[in-house]
Amino acid sequence: MSDTTHRQNETAQNTYDGRLIQVSAGAVDLNGIIFLPQQAKGQVILTYGIETLEENPHQTAINLAQVFHTHNIATLIVDLFSSEERELDAQTRYFRLNTEVMQQRIIGLAEWLMENPETAHLSPGYFGSGIAGAAALIAAAERPDIPTAVVVAGGPLESARSALPGVLASTLLIAAEQDEDTVKSQQEALALLQHNKQFEPVQGVSSLFADQHSLGEVARLASAWFERWLLPLA
Repeated sequence: MSDTTHRQNETAQNTYDGRLIQVSAGAVDLNGIIFLPQQAKGQVILTYGIETLEENPHQTAINLAQVFHTHNIATLIVDLFSSEERELDAQTRYFRLNTEVMQQRIIGLAEWLMENPETAHLSPGYFGSGIAGAAALIAAAERPDIPTAVVVAGGPLESARSALPGVLASTLLIAAEQDEDTVKSQQEALALLQHNKQFEPVQGVSSLFADQHSLGEVARLASAWFERWLLPLA
């Protein structure tokens, strides 16, 4: 684990530090940033892949982590693919829609958090958008004993359809109200989920990540969901 520090400004008076780390997730080592509030009561794996809804998925994850931090929620931000895999995907397109690889890595990241002495006491949640959101749901079904809560923001969920009945985590689906295809896909997914579930359309927008207002709504809804369901472990 690296002890390199990443600092993100919250306000002029309030900053928090993140550590750059490397986590073994299956056959690959992934780079990430972990943020641990002093009074953390839960933790969220914020992942993104190659095919994203955001122009800058890393910065979007940082912005979300900033909001989660104010709610005492720890975060692990991870790009699910190495630079070498991204280069290979540019030629083959093998990884960008590969939910099987992504879900395995999400589980690997969660297992690392559960074994890490700093985070083992915190109940875990998953956050993903687009195809990474579908992978998060598949991971939640594959290992239903791990996540307490899942939030998926945007993107069709057809690739996760067969896994949805096996998801035990409390699940929030967020879509841009004017993105009719995603709204329809998420409502169909909601019907297949068997446990605590909710669908939230962000009013008046066609994209969840096009501006600060819509991103702020995603952050507000997600942080409230995680704050509700990520209860301290006994």
